[in-house]
Amino acid sequence: MLREAREEAAAELAGTRYLGYLSDPDEPCARVRYAAALTSLGPAPVDPATGRTYVRILATPEQALELFDWGPTAAEQLQAVHQARILLGIPQAGRQPVTELSAPTTW
Repeated sequence: MLREAREEAAAELAGTRYLGYLSDPDEPCARVRYAAALTSLGPAPVDPATGRTYVRILATPEQALELFDWGPTAAEQLQAVHQARILLGIPQAGRQPVTELSAPTTW
């Protein structure tokens, strides 16, 4: 997971915690859920599958749910986020305007 985050998102993580897994009702597979504190982001990489460089935004979990149509699983996703926040000792974020991260960032 750490290698994938570094290679695909130029992200550095700390305090990785296993949360469990999410079963896929349409496929014979499951997706493992991990949580980690994001410590830094390098320059946004080009997606090798599409050739695009995606915009990165900083948003609260609740704002992310507003931006993406996750359907019925949205409540479960939000619950997992709050579980991870507690495990990692990260305070709940207050609502602020969504911010584009246009340059490498470190926290």
